[in-house]
Amino acid sequence: MTTAKKTSTKTQKKNESGFSVIRTVKNAKENVSEKVKTYNDKYVAKTIEKGRDRVKDYNKKYVSPVMEKGRSAIDRPYKKISKSVDDALAKGRDFEKDAMKRFDEFVDNSKKYLYKVPMVETIEKRVSNSLNSVPRMINMPCKEDIDNLTSAMETLNSTIESMKKQNSV
Repeated sequence: MTTAKKTSTKTQKKNESGFSVIRTVKNAKENVSEKVKTYNDKYVAKTIEKGRDRVKDYNKKYVSPVMEKGRSAIDRPYKKISKSVDDALAKGRDFEKDAMKRFDEFVDNSKKYLYKVPMVETIEKRVSNSLNSVPRMINMPCKEDIDNLTSAMETLNSTIESMKKQNSV
C-alpha cells in the first residue's frame, strides 16, 4: 500500500507542476491583457477622442464654409440656366401651337381650292379604285368574301346540328 501512495503523490506533484505552468501562463495573460487595456484606456482612447474632436472642429471651421460657398457658386448659374431653358421651352411650345394652327388652316384652304380644279375628283376616284383592286390582284380576300364565307359556315353548322338531332332521335 505504501507504494500505491507514493505513486499517487508523485503523480500529484507532476500534475501540480503541469498545472502551475498553466496557471503561470494564465496569470501572465491576464496581467498583460489588463496592462494593455489600461494603456489603451489611458493613452490610445484619449488620443483618438482628441483627434475626433479636432477633425470635427476643422470640418466646422474650414470644410463646411467652403462647401457652402461652392454650393452657392454652382446653384446661382444653374438656376439662371434652368430658368432660361424653361423660358425657351415655353416659347417653343407657343411657336409649335401657332405653326400647327397655321398648317391646319393651310391644309383646309388647299382642300377648298383643290376641289375647284377640274379632273381632281376623277383622278381621286381612279386612284381609289386602283388601290381597292390591289388585294384582288394578289388573291387576297376582301370583306365581301369573308362575309360570304362566314354565312356559308353558319349555314353548314346549322345543317350539321340538325342532322345530329335527327340521328339521335
